[in-house]
Amino acid sequence: MKIGPLTKPRHRPVAILRPGNRRLEVITEAGSIEHKGAAKVNLALSQLTNHVCFAMSRLPDMIHTTGALSWRMELWRGRPVRMIHAATGVAITSLRGTLDYSPEPFTDLAMVLDWLRTYNVPAGSISAMSWALFRASLGTDYTVGFDPDISQLAMFGGRQEAARPARYDNMASFDIRAAYPVAMASRPYALSLHSVHLRSQLDPDSPGLVEATVHVPDEMPYAPLPVRIGPGHIRFQHGVVQGVWPWVEVAAAKSLGCDVKVTRLWAPRRTADLFSSWWPLVAEGRGLPGGAGVLAKAIANSTWGQFGMVGEERSTRQWTADDGSQAFNIEQPARKMPHEWTAHIAAETTARIRTRMLLEGLYSTCEPVYVDTDGIIVPDGSQLPPNSGPAPGQWRVKERMGAVEIRGPQFYRWTCGAACGIEHAEWHYNCAGVPDDEAPAVFAKTHSPGPAVEWVRNYDQGLTDLAAVALAVRDRQVVDEW
Repeated sequence: MKIGPLTKPRHRPVAILRPGNRRLEVITEAGSIEHKGAAKVNLALSQLTNHVCFAMSRLPDMIHTTGALSWRMELWRGRPVRMIHAATGVAITSLRGTLDYSPEPFTDLAMVLDWLRTYNVPAGSISAMSWALFRASLGTDYTVGFDPDISQLAMFGGRQEAARPARYDNMASFDIRAAYPVAMASRPYALSLHSVHLRSQLDPDSPGLVEATVHVPDEMPYAPLPVRIGPGHIRFQHGVVQGVWPWVEVAAAKSLGCDVKVTRLWAPRRTADLFSSWWPLVAEGRGLPGGAGVLAKAIANSTWGQFGMVGEERSTRQWTADDGSQAFNIEQPARKMPHEWTAHIAAETTARIRTRMLLEGLYSTCEPVYVDTDGIIVPDGSQLPPNSGPAPGQWRVKERMGAVEIRGPQFYRWTCGAACGIEHAEWHYNCAGVPDDEAPAVFAKTHSPGPAVEWVRNYDQGLTDLAAVALAVRDRQVVDEW
């Protein structure tokens, strides 16, 4: 895949849409107008054919503006990614909740677009803007490519574990500030790889891949390597495991006492510091105030995953009842995407974060009760992991929690202190895929805490207890919107 500097961007005006029942509020640079009645909503949409449109709600809510028969929804891996209005062809994407708490969402959106425009990045979906910003940071063309069948075997999501689902008092949340962007900019990536001798040294600072059989001793508190045990499911398990992983992850496992038998080894043939020029741009965006900074952060965090995109598991949903009660999905044929040849970039990125979580978050501090990608929950007063401080890429205290109730990965609630229940609601919720106003009710329907659960979103689900995962899925009944 050839990746080069951004050229000839097409700039278009933008609109934020707030859907309702046979009504639609349209916010543009000209102001806000509410359109009532399906006919007026259709007319309003016809005037947005040249706009980049964002929904300030869940994407499926758009069907209620005119009736479901007027819409089709594009999905990837079961998640809504875009709504298409059939009569006008207007496409609507999600802001992924980034501006939900903004008092002036269009002002914040405009601030982000002004920042992007300084690098000639046009408005688009969050994913499109993230890829364009990355390209805008490049000074030359790069050709990136390695066997996708091998790279895909090494690609796993972040480590997510609810080690002991329960209620805890006097806890704290630690996380790594700007974990992914800093990891990406920390050292070069392999543009291509080649097979090398099995006795070659595993260098954790070199972006290679290794196929190995690894013995993980049962007495190890935390298993170091993710293993895919079924379609869409992974597990960090003890005993003898086999797989393909980046060098950095296997080197960490070896340093902790695992026995590693290498069966195949791939070292970088060519490397490049792909993200060192991108990180200053990202840091600038993250420094924007309020909701603008939140949106800029989401744009930056969407970059690494695009290196592992595949053109499979695509479908389109259409409705047969205008109230949205009946629908059917049409599976779309898989299509080849050049990004499959860059999957080793995504695999290396996630492995860098998992390795820091393993060595710093799990083995260098007190035992956490919860792990989520780049953060942990531990007893308040615990010592911060190594490499802590105020700079990006360092560990920090993100939140102090008077009490926290953990049901599973990305499914918990907490109180922040004396102000809870007085200045604001008693509980704060982290319920992935659940709208904020529905989170208390959804959380209340879950069963009492059960066995330990691992759950890795985006690429895989991980588990330590299949029954616990089944309960979590049944009780939540939610789909993450992308």
